[in-house]
Amino acid sequence: MSNTYPCKVCGQVLKQTKQQEKTIAQLVEIIGALNRKIADLDQRQVKMERIVVPELFPRSTSSASS
Repeated sequence: MSNTYPCKVCGQVLKQTKQQEKTIAQLVEIIGALNRKIADLDQRQVKMERIVVPELFPRSTSSASS
């Protein structure tokens, strides 16, 4: 496919725009991966807190009535 743009600048602008689109798509993928990792770490932290500090997470409501 040949370059059919009326001027050289238009072709350069289109090339830069396409590169920026690729960069943005990569950044969105990175952000998504980081969000998944953060959610996983948050879940793991909550599980560890339940093990290490069980009084923060009562197992039954019967102890509250005493």
